[in-house]
Amino acid sequence: MPNTIPQPNLQAITSYPAGIAQAVSGMFEQGAAFWLTLPFTSATADAAVLFTVPTGIRLVVHRALWDIVLAMTGGTSSAIGVSSSNAGYNTKGDILGGASGDVAATLTAGAKAGTAGEKYASNGAVILVGGDTVRFDRITSAFTAGNGRVQLHCSVLPTS
Repeated sequence: MPNTIPQPNLQAITSYPAGIAQAVSGMFEQGAAFWLTLPFTSATADAAVLFTVPTGIRLVVHRALWDIVLAMTGGTSSAIGVSSSNAGYNTKGDILGGASGDVAATLTAGAKAGTAGEKYASNGAVILVGGDTVRFDRITSAFTAGNGRVQLHCSVLPTS
């Protein structure tokens, strides 16, 4: 029988109560994968923080996807991506969207692979540590309508 581990609703956590890092790492100490869902809209500001990795956690982001609810439209050649505050992944599009970002033709309703971030081409994984943030990037212009979620396929890397 497969080991079933519940998936936390991490996007709903806006402040981290004492013990959250231990709880999250305890749930995933065997490296079980989970999806981290980070909502955004056309009004989300450039460099807006979508998620902060809790202290004491090392998060491996295996893959990033767009999950578009309402197609992204408007603006002038608008393009978006995802990056991090971590110095290794802080160029716009490093995690999702690539250097030129994903555009309206890609960002229609539904789950979309989008353009793999630049860092996936070099080593295949992104590793974020406690205090690092995941940021929304307006790479070119700004969409005037639409919303969705960034889906990050992650696991917690054991600390010892």
